[in-house]
Amino acid sequence: MNDNVERGKEVEGWAFTFCKAAFLALLCGKYAVLVLSLAAVVLYSASYVMGVREWRCWVKPPWVVIFFAAVAAVQIALMLRGSGFVI
Repeated sequence: MNDNVERGKEVEGWAFTFCKAAFLALLCGKYAVLVLSLAAVVLYSASYVMGVREWRCWVKPPWVVIFFAAVAAVQIALMLRGSGFVI
């Protein structure tokens, strides 16, 4: 396979990632960040318990779980505060 096709497959992988994110945002609406952050915390924690120690996320373990838990906490605080502002 030539280099151009390999690069094209890499770019398509990124496109698929954004496609999944856009679809989930569409499904979850204004709570997308909260729902997706909580899902990341749960799924990364489960994978850690199952023995996985290398993740593909841009934030490495354990920081990925801490980061997304913080994002979810901020979202919950904003919703409980009633500010009407949800990221």
